[in-house]
Amino acid sequence: MATQVLRYLILFLVLCNIPGYLYVFTNTTLSSAVSILTSILLILYFFLSKPWQKPVIPFILFTVLYFTIGGLNYYGGEAEMIKEFIRFLILVICITEVMYRSTYKDLFYILLLGALSVIINAFIFPHTNALHGLVKGRYGGFFLNPNTAGIVCLLGIALSYSIKNVKWRTVGQLTFTLAGFLTLSRTFIVVWLFINFLAIIKDRKNLLVPIIGIIALTVMVTFTDSKIFAADRFEALTAFFGEGEVKTKTVKNDSRNETWALYYDKIYEKPFFGHGYKSFQKVTSRSPGAHNTYLMIIGESGIIPFLLFIGTFIYLLRYCLRYFKEEPYLLYTVLVVLLNLMASHTFFSNYQSITLSIFIFLKIRTLKANEV
Repeated sequence: MATQVLRYLILFLVLCNIPGYLYVFTNTTLSSAVSILTSILLILYFFLSKPWQKPVIPFILFTVLYFTIGGLNYYGGEAEMIKEFIRFLILVICITEVMYRSTYKDLFYILLLGALSVIINAFIFPHTNALHGLVKGRYGGFFLNPNTAGIVCLLGIALSYSIKNVKWRTVGQLTFTLAGFLTLSRTFIVVWLFINFLAIIKDRKNLLVPIIGIIALTVMVTFTDSKIFAADRFEALTAFFGEGEVKTKTVKNDSRNETWALYYDKIYEKPFFGHGYKSFQKVTSRSPGAHNTYLMIIGESGIIPFLLFIGTFIYLLRYCLRYFKEEPYLLYTVLVVLLNLMASHTFFSNYQSITLSIFIFLKIRTLKANEV
């Protein structure tokens, strides 16, 4: 019982970005304490969970290579990099035991709490974003960044298809969809449509989800003041589900390609060992941050960690396709992770992608073992 409570607490702290949330809304002392506590709880759970599972070697090796090679050209504080390296390595090693003993349902309910925090942020505390220097007119709840919140809602949608209880599945899909819309994330809209399209192909019963989307949008428009949203994105979102052809240009107009292009020459300059840890994450007047995990990895640590990273996700995608009939939600989840990696460079600070990737890896390992 105690270990089960500990596991849920770890999932909440890791998947809902609680240390990061406390950093913004309380103080650095409490945030650091909770971050350290999370690492301690992970280690504790690891030692309480014998027999241990086989480690996820590709992710461990990638972590070591990224930080060691990236550290060669890093000119910031060594203590900061070492701290981040140790914290991430603890996560990758110890979260394996947590995820092995977790179910789709566990992850679904934990992410549901995160989605509810987005709804509360928008409906009850819409003005806190401006007070704390966060993005105005878009809402992120525990996740602070609305794009990260949008991805978490997509992960929840992906996992919702594994829930057998129709009532909870419907409640979850409505909650994740509404929360996703409140982020006003263009990525959320496009990927939400794509995931649901795949789900409908798999089972016609999933035609209910687009109806849920219309209900969520109706709730959002009816019960919120449109003035609390970023005007252009709000108009684009409502037009996306109506007849506003011109307004949807806001959805289609994404500057990511221009952002990525700023970093291509830098990659060519140092393709083997990269420019060093955090060099592609810095936000300056000339460098907005890579906003692409793949570019960040090759740009900061070179070709070797990049190839290992790509190879690992090709492996995951291959077997998710192979087991699509048995467990389609694995494919939905890995697609959300892969698309998130194309639009963000927070892989080492927001742990949802690495945690769900390890979960998928372990599920594939189990499915392969059952075939023998």
